[in-house]
Amino acid sequence: MTVPERKPGSPMQLPSTWDAVASGYAETMMRQAVYAERAIGLAGLGASDRVLDVGAGPGVLALLAARRAAQVTAVDFSPGMIERLIALSAREGLTNIQTAIMDAQALGLPDASFDAVFSMFVFMFVPDRARAFRELRRVLRPAGRAVVATWAPIDRRPLMKIGFDALAEVVPELPAPQKGDLQSPEDCSREMSAAGFRDVVVEAFTGSVRIESAEQYLDLMERGGAPFALLRQRLGEPAWSDVHRRLTDAVRRRLPELPADLSAEALLTRGLR
Repeated sequence: MTVPERKPGSPMQLPSTWDAVASGYAETMMRQAVYAERAIGLAGLGASDRVLDVGAGPGVLALLAARRAAQVTAVDFSPGMIERLIALSAREGLTNIQTAIMDAQALGLPDASFDAVFSMFVFMFVPDRARAFRELRRVLRPAGRAVVATWAPIDRRPLMKIGFDALAEVVPELPAPQKGDLQSPEDCSREMSAAGFRDVVVEAFTGSVRIESAEQYLDLMERGGAPFALLRQRLGEPAWSDVHRRLTDAVRRRLPELPADLSAEALLTRGLR
């Protein structure tokens, strides 16, 4: 399927940005599978369920859901992410996952064809969220469940905040990261309800990653953090080498006691059709 053309906007809304981090992102996000586990628990998957994962990335949730449900369809607008998902599902011997390159705002899927739909940490990057929420509801069967995960404000995510603060220190000319959207339970509930979902509830859920060293932390951010990958690409390797050294020092100062468990709070919003 052809992905609808998007108007120029944030680099985070471009497939090429996510293509660039597909391999490293897979490794990074597999360490944060607790969010996908909790989302699956909120949806109460059954063995006969047909599942849709929108913005599936490398398949963190899709791979888990495939072990519990009858069929999983995983879609993403990044060809690189889909390629990685296919490779991972083949490696794990999962034969009940279908994949497609698709935009969350225009799902090329039949009405009322899934029992549960998920979208993990995608909606804050979608230009037209109202349209995307309606698409999730459209493809759900009556009484089907939808779970959408977004991040809480950055102050409740030290796992990410340390890296962004270090980046602002070392490369102060970079634009400050935007606040992001759907960072409050009220916004999450309002937007899902406006799309026609009922019985909407929002749960705050916190996961963490064990950090052993500043070098390991920065490696995680480089592999899975699109802003870091974009900066490296823009600077080129010679300039990046110096930035990388200074970033490591900046991160080390922010992690005085190691090892450490760094947390990140997510908002999981569930609604019924």
